[in-house]
Amino acid sequence: MNWNGRVNILMVDDQPAKLLTYEAILGDLGENLIQAKSAREALEWLLREEIGVLLTDVSMPDLDGFELAKLIRDHPRYRRTSIIFCSAIHMSDRDRLKGYQCGAVDYVSVPVIPEILRAKVSVFADLYRKTRQLETVNQELEQRVSILQSTSAVVYVTDATGRFGHVNRRFEEVFGITLDAIRGKAALDIFPRELAEAFEVNNRQVLAENRSIEFEETVIGASGPRHYASIKAPIRDAAGVPQGIVAVSADITDRKRLEEALKDADRRKDDFLAILAHELRNPLAPIRNVLQIMRMKMPQDPELLWARDVIGRQVDQLTRLVDDLLDVSRISRGKIKLQISPVDLATVIAGSVETSRPVIDARLHRLSLQLPERPIWVQGDLVRLTQVIANLLNNAAKYQDVGGSIGVSLAREMNEAVIRVKDKGVGIEAELLPAVFDMFAQVERSPGVSQDGLGIGLSLARNLVEMHGGTIQVTSGAEGSEFTVRIPCMSGEPRVKRPSPDGEVPHPAPQGLRVLVVDDNTDAAESLATLLQQAGNQVSVAHDGPTALTIARRERPRVVLLDIGMPGMDGYEVCRELRRDGPEDALIVALTGFGQEEDKQRSREAGFDGHLVKPGDPNELMKLVNGTPKSSSAR
Repeated sequence: MNWNGRVNILMVDDQPAKLLTYEAILGDLGENLIQAKSAREALEWLLREEIGVLLTDVSMPDLDGFELAKLIRDHPRYRRTSIIFCSAIHMSDRDRLKGYQCGAVDYVSVPVIPEILRAKVSVFADLYRKTRQLETVNQELEQRVSILQSTSAVVYVTDATGRFGHVNRRFEEVFGITLDAIRGKAALDIFPRELAEAFEVNNRQVLAENRSIEFEETVIGASGPRHYASIKAPIRDAAGVPQGIVAVSADITDRKRLEEALKDADRRKDDFLAILAHELRNPLAPIRNVLQIMRMKMPQDPELLWARDVIGRQVDQLTRLVDDLLDVSRISRGKIKLQISPVDLATVIAGSVETSRPVIDARLHRLSLQLPERPIWVQGDLVRLTQVIANLLNNAAKYQDVGGSIGVSLAREMNEAVIRVKDKGVGIEAELLPAVFDMFAQVERSPGVSQDGLGIGLSLARNLVEMHGGTIQVTSGAEGSEFTVRIPCMSGEPRVKRPSPDGEVPHPAPQGLRVLVVDDNTDAAESLATLLQQAGNQVSVAHDGPTALTIARRERPRVVLLDIGMPGMDGYEVCRELRRDGPEDALIVALTGFGQEEDKQRSREAGFDGHLVKPGDPNELMKLVNGTPKSSSAR
């Protein structure tokens, strides 16, 4: 029950005139004045209210003041009530002694002197008020001490010299020392030196900076290391000068273990994705190689050409899905590095349209472009920005009926380049808009329409845009959706490097190179070998590391296309051996399903000249092989 601080003063007299007199005298005190015309009425008030001061007559019928006082004092509830007798009789020393024995604290003679009565009542009212306030403070202190004693956190207080003044029960349990044994001692007196010095360093920092500071501290116990998150705050005097420290330390050992378990699970997930990508890319490589051979030799049968193109499109789609999965994983771990250079956004849009054209044409959509007359330049990664807009175009193509329309516009607004991709599709419900860029989020499509894709394209797009310092937003309604990408513009046009007239003239592509293909996947190796032979090269094939080294020593190939993930002797080890004891001027290229940045770094350290990720573009591979000089150093 809340108390407003006003003291209840109960005035008891069988004469109403006296009660009115007392009320007139005491009214200026600002307390609650209560009248009772008999002792029994006074007892009723005492049962209902907390009475701080009782001002009572002695001579009353039925129950006199002495009997009333004795009843009050015999009850523990009224131990704080001050009893003052007011009487014109019973004023002898014997009467006073009897009154004090009954529980009275003072006497006032009648007729009363107003100033004396007011002063005495005021003193006892203030005493009652302070007593209640002190009890409240004590209760709160007891509650806090109880909380500190029962809490699972370690709590301690030290003075400015580092000597302990108080510790809670949990501290005693953790360190095996009692409050009596530790009081007045410093950390160096009771703890191992390393732990004590860490305590002292942290405590001195709190005192020096005179502010609360959070620390993570480790305690080595019998059960092993325990980790604590500690908050240490200065205890200041009236002038604000720190005189000590209060510290609260929560055991976070289980949380740290959970964090480590989550990190381990995240590492396992990354390893799984890398292996998954490798295993998916391995079969894609021979399929794409065979497709290229089919393009070179297949008769112009319409149905066979259609079948070949279907296979090609599905291989491309599966390759994009694998790449997107790995890109999202790398971005979440901060392992994607942008290749920043000046980029004309018209080039980005052109590349995106070229990438998405098969999807757009397959669904018979109309595509309209609105581009500015002057170039809009940004500092960005051409490949990644193209990937962003291509993802938006693919979504616009998928989420509308056949024969729809897609609009792409590029404009400069203030200091930002703004790209808008708009469709006339099914739209996105308002409650789903906040989650549309979340991982694996997909818009519900009408029954009977396939839900292709993994739902990671928009999440990937947002991450890549934010890495460029930009934003991506979506609005949607009954007439479709519009995605808006904003990226900071360059302040001016970049300087274009012109080719030197004395530059080196490229050599014509030679034919008839000796090539060694090394891959434990037989289909991948044989199909790539066939493709290279069709281009006029002399090709040998090995399916393991030792065989590859034997062939290389015997045939001295000019180009080695080497898989990495082989059993036994992997590609890294084979490459190192070739560099130590093989053709000095050979071009050694990793052709592998492992495509993460750390994989490429390892291949460079092993001595590879290049790193191509399966399935790879056969045309790019042929350019790489055919661009190798026959006799000069390739490294």
